Amino acid sequence: MNRDRQLNGLLPLVEDPLLSQSSQQHSQDMMSRNYYAHVTPEGRTPTDRFAQVGGRGGVGENIIQQTGGTGISLNYGLIEAFQKSWMYSTGHRQNFLKPDYKRFGYGIVVDPMRGRAYAVQNFAGAEQ
Repeated sequence: MNRDRQLNGLLPLVEDPLLSQSSQQHSQDMMSRNYYAHVTPEGRTPTDRFAQVGGRGGVGENIIQQTGGTGISLNYGLIEAFQKSWMYSTGHRQNFLKPDYKRFGYGIVVDPMRGRAYAVQNFAGAEQ
């Protein structure tokens, strides 16, 4: 992601542990409860989930899933494929190329036996 930001004349984002925690928890929740959405079945938004782990401020989010590929594994190729997919999707691209964002978090879960993977990127401005 930071490579793509730098190629577009933007400063790199700094990894934020709370954004990563909320991203990882959302990835796991989507896999565990078999849904795919920015908003949980209970109506919690990315900003709500960030606040739940102690974060403050608004959050942008990218999500992606891959299903149906038994033997899927967590590796550089999978992460690169997810990033490319986001980069070539207008809305997702706007998120990680937004100049106001200064921090990011990333979460990913993979279930090789069921051939599923979910990934989440969360973005926020400067710490408040």
